[in-house]
Amino acid sequence: STTLTKRIKPLCFHYNFSEYKTYKMSTLSLFGSSVCPLSQSVQMTLDLLKLDYKYTEVNVANGSTCTRDFLALNPHKSVPVLVDSDLVITESTAAITYLVMQYSSSQLYPECAKKVSQIDQRLQFHIGRFYEALIECIAPVFMGKSSSIETEKMETLKEVLMWINQMTVGGYVLDTSMTIADIAFLSTMSTLEASNILSLHPYKNISMWLENMRKQVPNYENNCQKGADEFGKRFRERYEVSKVEIDANDQDFKVDISSETSSESESGTDYTFSASDDGSYTPANNANPFKGNVAALIHHYDLLN
Repeated sequence: STTLTKRIKPLCFHYNFSEYKTYKMSTLSLFGSSVCPLSQSVQMTLDLLKLDYKYTEVNVANGSTCTRDFLALNPHKSVPVLVDSDLVITESTAAITYLVMQYSSSQLYPECAKKVSQIDQRLQFHIGRFYEALIECIAPVFMGKSSSIETEKMETLKEVLMWINQMTVGGYVLDTSMTIADIAFLSTMSTLEASNILSLHPYKNISMWLENMRKQVPNYENNCQKGADEFGKRFRERYEVSKVEIDANDQDFKVDISSETSSESESGTDYTFSASDDGSYTPANNANPFKGNVAALIHHYDLLN
């Protein structure tokens, strides 16, 4: 008798690289941009886990993400792209969680469901609120649509930073030990600092966390700081601080991190907050809630080169 064997396709989706041998890999490969925070976070994770990988710099500005070969990897035309044999991951958060789960299960992303849910919350806050708030501020300037940042967008970013200042009270983004959430936040915070659109000095917990992370993450200088500095240089060439921003930064945002006082600006809009040593704070009464849009983030994504 003849036995028929039916081949069952796996539930997870893998790209077929047979037509695009350029990107057919048998080891870990990262396609990224050195000035993109999301690419930086994946590269820092790879080095933190001491994994061997091949890095390919992708020049988004000259259309390298629109070539036939790259579109075979990622039809969304964005970086980073992580390749592990025939598995392709096109989102940074998915990439860093995969790397830890696949190659080095640890406190960075433990098996405990409760802990993982907390880390995932931080990761979603990072991509949906922090990263997007930064992009909303810098994208119009970087793309040449404006030479200054709208006050409302700056207010939103400051509010997000208040929350992060509260998160980092224990020394890390979550509690008292490093997780992959710290890596995700680190690259975006480095780009924010390099852009020099506001001072991080008022945020005591963030400042201490940032200094500590720079020392703990291997190859931080090459994988993150250099790219952040390059992006900051390009951004500042296009950026002019408006009179409104000067007033907001010089008058409204003079914050004593250990005090519990707040003031109101001459324009009647309050951008200040009061914060205590434990990282808690009281935001301005009339501060608008963050109105994020992940779709907008994706549309702006390719600017980071």
